[in-house]
Amino acid sequence: MPVECLSVCKRPVTIGFSAAEKWTYVYGDFDAEAAPAILDAAALYAAADDGLIPWRSRPDALKRGVVARIPPLSGRTEATP
Repeated sequence: MPVECLSVCKRPVTIGFSAAEKWTYVYGDFDAEAAPAILDAAALYAAADDGLIPWRSRPDALKRGVVARIPPLSGRTEATP
């Protein structure tokens, strides 16, 4: 769902992945050429039961620029990225 602002003004373009029962990720510092990598990462996130995308599996554009990783509100925090 698009949002107007993630309050990460110094790190545009910023994106976030969030879903119920999953870890939330916020990434920043993208340029226009990163769009295909962002879409690839969105598919990986959607396919991950817990939302964790292993670092080695992430597109290169998402291996840097992590702004935040937030545990699911449900309290499920077993993380082995």
